[in-house]
Amino acid sequence: MLDLFDECLEALGEQKEILSEELTATYYEMLSNSFPFTFWGRIKWEEVSCHQSIDYEEEIDEWLHVNHFKDRNIIILWGYGDQPALRTSLDNALNAIDDVAAVGSDTFLFSESGYVIKFSMMAM
Repeated sequence: MLDLFDECLEALGEQKEILSEELTATYYEMLSNSFPFTFWGRIKWEEVSCHQSIDYEEEIDEWLHVNHFKDRNIIILWGYGDQPALRTSLDNALNAIDDVAAVGSDTFLFSESGYVIKFSMMAM
């Protein structure tokens, strides 16, 4: 029986890289240094000058274009848990977003070029 992380890996297919514990820690540090966080692990969006709440996946491309972000390589990080970070493309992550977001209550798609897309699992 697969757990949620294994299902995520399966959904992402071949276009992913599982990062080492050291690289995972490095990317968590980069994320926390790039964006202001509360002590309980939420981004303080009110302190981020360029942000937008997005309701539909199609709005992501428009926001990236308007803000001149061309890099579509991302690192997937989760707010809680011991899962290693994953490197993949934004499009690949979005194609499997239900499986990606199911791994943790907070899912961050982090780009070294300076943006983060945060998904939260909503209570059903």
